[in-house]
Amino acid sequence: MTAVTIDQPGAMTTPASLPRAAAVVRAFDTIPAGGYRHPVLAAAAALAAEHRLRASVDRIVGDPPGRRSDGCCGREGVHARDTTCAVLIDRIDRWAATELAEGRAGVLHTESLGQIVNRMVTVWMRGQLLADARTAARDPQVRVASAQLGELGSAYDDLVTDLRLGRRRLPALQTPTGPPGIA
Repeated sequence: MTAVTIDQPGAMTTPASLPRAAAVVRAFDTIPAGGYRHPVLAAAAALAAEHRLRASVDRIVGDPPGRRSDGCCGREGVHARDTTCAVLIDRIDRWAATELAEGRAGVLHTESLGQIVNRMVTVWMRGQLLADARTAARDPQVRVASAQLGELGSAYDDLVTDLRLGRRRLPALQTPTGPPGIA
């Protein structure tokens, strides 16, 4: 897997350039040569990689000794994955707080951009695990995961549209420290 970077110069940073849900979901599984230039797509790809690792660690924790063959404790691996996901969510939120701050007159959205992307990754990963288990497409779990991802994608696209039109704004203080200079 190619490394992804969040803070790349030249990344597009206006609400009009926020990627649509389809591009975000595509980033969960596909990384172009050279990585993503848009910080949201780069973080989405990295979050998906972390969720894959978390799923692997979750399987390890279920082993009686709770240890991998390389000696790494499974529970420590879970904590490491969770910490890395929190850092990636924070990076998306910091980017959004600084780059999308103008037009703060819209109605406050209840979740940060990073939280929404992370929920999309979580639901997508559930679908991937069902596919890995060769669960039939007609299985109710598969249908629910697919419907949830579709609904989250629609909600994300609606949010992008509303941000572009100034009807909604993102919470500025969802990150642990807020954007530079606030906390």
